Amino acid sequence: MQITQEPIDALRAHVTVKLEKQDYEDRCKKVLQTQRKQIVMPGFRKGKVPMGIVKKQYGKSVLADELNKLLSEALHKHIEKNELHVLGNPIPSKDQEDKGDWENPDSFTFTYELGLAPELELKFGWRAKFTRHIIPVDKKAIDNRVLDMQRQHGKISDEEISEEKDMLIGTFVQLDENGSPLEGGIENKSSISIEFVEDKATKKKLVGLCVRTNIVVDPNKVSKNHEDLGKMLGITHEQVHSLKGDFQFSIEEIKRLSPHEVGQSLFDKIYPQGEVKDESDFRSRIEKDLEGHFDRDAEWVFRRRFIVDLIEYMKIPLPEEFLKRWIILSNDKPVTEEQIESEFGGYADSLRWQLLQQTVMKDQDIKITADELEAESRKFVGAQYAQYGMPLDEETMDSVAKSVLAKEEERRKIADVIIERKVVDHLKTLVSIKEKSIPYEKFAELAAEVK
Repeated sequence: MQITQEPIDALRAHVTVKLEKQDYEDRCKKVLQTQRKQIVMPGFRKGKVPMGIVKKQYGKSVLADELNKLLSEALHKHIEKNELHVLGNPIPSKDQEDKGDWENPDSFTFTYELGLAPELELKFGWRAKFTRHIIPVDKKAIDNRVLDMQRQHGKISDEEISEEKDMLIGTFVQLDENGSPLEGGIENKSSISIEFVEDKATKKKLVGLCVRTNIVVDPNKVSKNHEDLGKMLGITHEQVHSLKGDFQFSIEEIKRLSPHEVGQSLFDKIYPQGEVKDESDFRSRIEKDLEGHFDRDAEWVFRRRFIVDLIEYMKIPLPEEFLKRWIILSNDKPVTEEQIESEFGGYADSLRWQLLQQTVMKDQDIKITADELEAESRKFVGAQYAQYGMPLDEETMDSVAKSVLAKEEERRKIADVIIERKVVDHLKTLVSIKEKSIPYEKFAELAAEVK
């Protein structure tokens, strides 16, 4: 057996494997002898079929299987011995044909293409500048938070005539071109929050209505987006995109939220009883809470954006032609070139991030301890249960956290979170980061872009 490697370019190489008859002959004989013992054929006792017949019937398939095994072993040893950092797996060369006579087997030559990972440099220099946005806690932010708390602890009442901030509960019925209920059309009980309707004409039309009133609306104008529209009408994503025409909305209830008054009763509902004694103290506590909340949000958005921006800044090269061919050849289902082209950008950036993480982990000798996994699992479990207002005691928390770590997939996800955090923490020390103050509304737009 001979193995040689020749470069195609900086990130691709040809590996040629030449197999001689002595490399595979004995292996094929052993397989055929084993198969012969199991073969049942008319005119012969089990295991007594002449080897010539066995070889004629099964010889080519056995030869192909054994050559494939030999090639796989040879390529694996070559990659391991030469410490090659390959991407994907070796694939048959499209430029060089295999050589060998399957009818009269002797020597065979197979050529494969390898995709090689680039060497990454972790010294970025002064040009590597990134922005971390900060959100100032101004009077407007505090006012909005106070109002949120008032509404959260307010009272809901039933009303007869709608006002600008009311919620209408009723039934949507799809109409045909003539304004009559569409036979077999969409019908769903839901609600409309007048306060959040952005279309001014529609909003005006919804004010001053009575219970048991029917009104014709465009559902697109009383919903926030496609996802909200789908939930409002109880329809699928595909139905949302093909939806046209108006709906009748029959008002069955009008709900009005009366905000809680700002006073000791509200303070005690939000903070430990007696801890906040007046409105000034209340607003100071809210300001401090918002500072922490805004800072956590800003750090989360920065880290997500930082990964994207750093990958773009580094311009990490990849053997793209090789990777596209490898994806097509290794996929169980047929993949078109159009699919590859439309999805390759996201795949390539994900691969670049993996390579960067691996480089930092090796450079910094980053490892994850069992204690770190357990602590992260506890944090994950605590956050999950807190969403549903179900705080856990220490014993239950330990038990649930350990059960999460016992699942390989969940354990890997938690490990990935820790690795990413450690890698980003280190990368932040290698670049210049400038803080920039922006309004919360603008920050919310940036946050939506990175989710």
